[in-house]
Amino acid sequence: MLRSDRNKFIFIHVYKNAGTSITNALMPFSAAKATRLANKLYRRFSDEPSNAEPGWGNQPYRSHISAAEVRDRMGEEEYSKYFSFAFVRNPWDWQVSLYTYMLKKESHAQHELIKSLGSFEDYIAWRCEHEARFQKDFVYAPDGSLIVDFVGKYESLQEDFDTICKKISIDAKLPWLNVSKDRNYKQYYDEKTKNMVAETFKADIELFGYEF
Repeated sequence: MLRSDRNKFIFIHVYKNAGTSITNALMPFSAAKATRLANKLYRRFSDEPSNAEPGWGNQPYRSHISAAEVRDRMGEEEYSKYFSFAFVRNPWDWQVSLYTYMLKKESHAQHELIKSLGSFEDYIAWRCEHEARFQKDFVYAPDGSLIVDFVGKYESLQEDFDTICKKISIDAKLPWLNVSKDRNYKQYYDEKTKNMVAETFKADIELFGYEF
């Protein structure tokens, strides 16, 4: 999550959707640099858990907080003064990105779990049966209403990012960071796993207009 009081925008960071690149592009327009340093020092010298949110500067919330929670904390009237946006991704592609990221990143909290599953098929079974998480939950309220002003797509990242920059009247360049070089996501799937994702993530697929 990134907030700018000067340019009045809120970026809701749905993980594995080019959020690192977007954050780095927009960071000069927020207090994120100072806040990140403060948070790093806080966590180093504090006895609180590493995911503590000290709330310094203009980034008082965790990176992957939902729009609903941000609105609740800020208050609906204050939240409405900001241009809010997020990016989503094809759910089949999203799962491949999550899987390969957690499998490769040894420091990830679920690395050993994902590694122990042994295959992408077993990962999809585990994800669908035990820990399904939805992109819609980042941008929709519990009552089903969309509460961000703009939902961009990973598949049209540059075009949508340019649209956002025009909306918030800034000139920013989008770096490509943490870009996966894995093969096409479709090659990970067979009919069974494709259908499992289709059924489990039906809400995301329909709301954001995706197909395999």
